[in-house]
This record gives sequence, C-alpha cells and structure tokens, in this order.
Amino acid sequence: MKILQGSPPNLDKIIKAGLKPDLNKTVFTYGDTIYNPGKGIIDPLLMKHEEIHSRQQGNDPDGWWDRYLKDINFRLAQELEAYGIQYKEAEKIIKDRNGLSKLLRLLANDLSGEMYGKILTFQEAIIKIKNAENSKPI
Repeated sequence: MKILQGSPPNLDKIIKAGLKPDLNKTVFTYGDTIYNPGKGIIDPLLMKHEEIHSRQQGNDPDGWWDRYLKDINFRLAQELEAYGIQYKEAEKIIKDRNGLSKLLRLLANDLSGEMYGKILTFQEAIIKIKNAENSKPI
C-alpha cells in the first residue's frame, strides 16, 4: 500500500456525513492508498486494519465510501472486521494482559466515538472487537 501525507480525496464528503475524524490522529484508506494528514506513525497493527479496508473497497473505493458514509450498519460491519483483525494480530504480539487490555480499550474508544458517528457504546465496542466473527489474519 502507498502512504501519502495529506487528506483523502473525499474528506469533504466524510465531514458532510457528520463524521468527526481527528485529522491529527486519523488515517484514511482510499483504494490502495493510506492518507495520513497528521503524519503519524502507522504501526504494523494499524497497517493490518487499513489493509482490510483496502481489500473491502476492492476496485470501487468511491462506491465503498458512498455506502460507508450513508449506511451505519455497513460502516459498523466494515470497521468490526478491521478492528477485529487488528486486535487478533495484537494478541499474537502483545503477551502482557494489561497491555492487550489497554489496546482493546483504545480501539473500543475509537470505534464508539464521534469518528464513526457513535454507532455503538464503549462496552459494546469492547465485546464486538474482542469477539469479531471475521477476525482472521490476512
């Protein structure tokens, strides 16, 4: 995947849809490109997450993003797959239970926050990420 420092081509649509990403921390996948407006570090676990979104988008990132922004159930399903895989990959790397728990809380905080339109509660996010059905390594 390519990584570009800057905003994705559809940032206006994302904001118009009511999502509130923190541009200092959030990265966006559009096709085979990760846009990194905050110039943050993309660690291997985040890379796995974004690789899932690239695969989900296939050859139609425009269509995927249109549906993602309009359909909260689709958005949740797409994010649960990506967060689930990110967490399952973390379980292989992070052997400290406290460290893994801290990561799970950070992921759940993101998934339950304004960035995704508060589509579920923090506790729901913890349970769903930890038990994501499609959490298979890529």
